[in-house]
Amino acid sequence: MLLFFAVLALAWTWPLVVHLDTALPGNPGDNFSFVWNLWWMRHVLATPGLAYFHTTYLFHPFGTSIANHPNTALPALVGATLLGGASPAAAQNLLLIAYVFGNLASMYALAWTLTRHTAAATLAALIFGLSPYIAVHMLGHFDLVAAWTIPLFALALDRALRGSNAAAFAAGLTLAATAYIAYYHVVYQCFFAVAYALAWSDAVRAHRAISAPSPSARYAAAALVAIACVAACAAAAIAITGGTTIMIAGVELSATTPQNAMTAMWVCIAGALVARWRPRVALNRAADWRRLAAVAWRIVAVFLAGALPLVLEAARLVARGEYVSQQYGWRSVPTGIDLISPLLGSPVHPLLGSLSRSAYTALGDNFIETVGWMGVVPLLLAAGFKSHTARAWRIVAAAFFVWALGPFLIVGGFDTGLKLPAILLRFVPFVANARMPGRAMVIVYAALAVVIADRVATSERRLRSPAVQCLLVALVLFDFWDAPVPLTPLDRPTAYAALARAEPGAVCEVPLGIGDGLSAGVGSQDRRALFYATQHQHPLVGGYIGRMPADTAVRYEQMPVAGELLALSAGTRPPQRDEDSVAASPCRYLMVRKSASSAALLAYIDRLPKHLETVDGDLVLYRLW
Repeated sequence: MLLFFAVLALAWTWPLVVHLDTALPGNPGDNFSFVWNLWWMRHVLATPGLAYFHTTYLFHPFGTSIANHPNTALPALVGATLLGGASPAAAQNLLLIAYVFGNLASMYALAWTLTRHTAAATLAALIFGLSPYIAVHMLGHFDLVAAWTIPLFALALDRALRGSNAAAFAAGLTLAATAYIAYYHVVYQCFFAVAYALAWSDAVRAHRAISAPSPSARYAAAALVAIACVAACAAAAIAITGGTTIMIAGVELSATTPQNAMTAMWVCIAGALVARWRPRVALNRAADWRRLAAVAWRIVAVFLAGALPLVLEAARLVARGEYVSQQYGWRSVPTGIDLISPLLGSPVHPLLGSLSRSAYTALGDNFIETVGWMGVVPLLLAAGFKSHTARAWRIVAAAFFVWALGPFLIVGGFDTGLKLPAILLRFVPFVANARMPGRAMVIVYAALAVVIADRVATSERRLRSPAVQCLLVALVLFDFWDAPVPLTPLDRPTAYAALARAEPGAVCEVPLGIGDGLSAGVGSQDRRALFYATQHQHPLVGGYIGRMPADTAVRYEQMPVAGELLALSAGTRPPQRDEDSVAASPCRYLMVRKSASSAALLAYIDRLPKHLETVDGDLVLYRLW
């Protein structure tokens, strides 16, 4: 089976294996950042006194923390040691193939342990390991491809809940390892642990009141329904007429979109249902709360010990006021998946992907962050199936699907005004940084895989047929196929080889740029600079990272040469200042890409006192001091 998964990982990521050193999956962008991570780990291990989670090789000279960034420290360590003989790019590509293999193998281990059924476990492995979530993030979000810790964590948690203390420690260790791979997956595994533990142990029970509602409750429900009807009519009128703006007591009230009226409608409907059904939520005293507590403290203790370097760095960031998270309002909050996205197909399918991508485009969605296709076979097999194992995983799937829907329900590209629980997550410290709700689909795929494995393992006669099981595997393989993976070619200009041989000093890529995952950045956003940095191995003035220091632009504006280069690269007026010494600039070298530089930027560089080091076609390398 492991050999099958290895061959499948190579085929599913084809033609990556034959371009290990010459290309990266996806379009130019975040993929370069992960290669830089691998190079930085190698540089740290080879240079006494450096720390991995803080660098001055980006945003030189003040540097930045990479703890609040997809730092992939654990894969980078593997890339620097076991794969140390390969180039950073080749090591990253080998890791990606290993991630796909690990995703398949880890889900197989989970499903087989729960079902003891080979065909069922194989089907589960394919549903999770080759899921569209993994496929779309192969296009650049390499940390999210490494989802293999999720099934391992679930397996350890399940064993722990059944009485194994060693498994509880293993769950904590797996969670700590995840912290050095993918921040989002840490958040999801924590929420998964709570949801799964409560569902598995039946610790919380919800039920409707048995007695009939009182007359006052019935009147309240009727009144709320009437208000909901009025709100619905108001929403329809606003949608048809375009709404209006009115003044009340000197305050301008705008009613130009129907969403607020629809939100009022949903609130009233919810209130009417509560008044009518009077739901009750209560703790089940018969549940084994002592076991839940024992599992919880062991997981937390091991996680804190294992993730201590990251926890301490995060604490230092918070203490210094440098912890960066996206700021957004009720309307500007990132949206989740569209409710109809599970019907849109896989956007990276080699035959049908173009149709799917067109559908996502029509909805105004970025398919990488809002993919929701779960496949025809998985949904048919999961429908209506009930068992004790399936119950807990269905609850998990439902909870994370609601999370993936985002802060408000969107159907066919239309905001229905129905606010969902994810709208409150931005108020939860650290969880708020897992800002893209659609990524919660990774747990939905994991839960779906386990439910289907349980269905096949305990199925009626027609699903026990080896021929039928092989057909199901083949159908899922076709539905979730990804190859050929689009690749970004890598180049190695001789100008960077010349820079690698030069004396120490920071380099400014011109046009100069700074950027992160929370903003449009300033100046050039050509992230190839990160890949070139792995070749010349000099500190970069400027750069790109997941979370950029908030005052980066202001700091550079105050620096001679760097401030002018950044402003001119952004097409704005450079700062006005007295004549500055070039030697006071953080830039010792300028790598100028002439075709990407404006006339004003080239004119400014011409006025600088400098030494020509080398010319390589469109690239010109200068030394300033």
